[in-house]
Amino acid sequence: MTASKSLPARPSRESLRKQAKKLARDIAAGDAGAIARTRAHLPNVEMPLTQRNAQLVIAREYGFAGWQDLIAEVSRRLGAGPEWAVAQARRVIHDNDVERLKQLLAEYPALLSWHGDDDKGGLLGMATGAYGDAFDPDRERVFTRVACAELLIDAGAVVRPVVCEGILESRARGLLQLFHHKGLLPRTLKFLAALGDLDAVRAALDENGNDLATVTEAFVRGCSFKHEGVAFVLLERLIARDPELGKHVDGSLGRQAFVRYFIEKGSGNAIAVGPWKAFVMQQVMRAVHDGDLTAFVRGCSVIGGCSVKSAWSFSMGSSGRQR
Repeated sequence: MTASKSLPARPSRESLRKQAKKLARDIAAGDAGAIARTRAHLPNVEMPLTQRNAQLVIAREYGFAGWQDLIAEVSRRLGAGPEWAVAQARRVIHDNDVERLKQLLAEYPALLSWHGDDDKGGLLGMATGAYGDAFDPDRERVFTRVACAELLIDAGAVVRPVVCEGILESRARGLLQLFHHKGLLPRTLKFLAALGDLDAVRAALDENGNDLATVTEAFVRGCSFKHEGVAFVLLERLIARDPELGKHVDGSLGRQAFVRYFIEKGSGNAIAVGPWKAFVMQQVMRAVHDGDLTAFVRGCSVIGGCSVKSAWSFSMGSSGRQR
């Protein structure tokens, strides 16, 4: 792109912004020279000029494709620190601007290993972190940034465990498959269950399937990703290790229906309290909603002799958890 102006060695962002504001004001006042400058770069733009388009004209007069490219060059010349680059990366990931992210990574390769004090997974955590439950493809498209995530992975971004864990929590199926195909998922029982790999789940259970907490979490992940066959196999292993659970399940819904219940209704806090207690707590919550005192008292007794107040807290807590 041909430049009609040259940046000084130490350009000023504020000066550039003022130039854009002045251009917009001059056009609003009918200045023929300002209009001609604008038409040279944006022949079909509507007048009066918006601030965004005024900035675009200024950027192109300096030989840059867009305002952000111009500002990036200014920051480079001024020796902008990593905080600036991270802020820019956060913005372009939010905007799902893959091309601009590619440019940033080329200019600031250290971004690939950056992580904040809270360590939410660095840039990859920004791209994969969901704003809500992302199981539905449309919701995943809105709530995550899969294209940015793939770019970061291919560029060599550091994949921290918190990123993979976040994918499980958000139920982002597209991201789960992406990480699987890239060989980035741990080969642990819960990830195999989330993938729905029945043969791998059976093999993992044969090798190390005696820990109730591990199998319980895998059961929850299998249900949350709607893999009925995998979840059933995991429930069978849980019952083999905990016969009392089998008595409860067989005496209520039955094993297949129990699995389907968790797939349809969500697992609540089953990882923390176990599948049976989580199921009963959901029944208590439903009893509260329906005003069914008999069912409520029965549920409280199963939870473990708790008070009405604590049962209410349990039920309300389970209702606010992600599936």
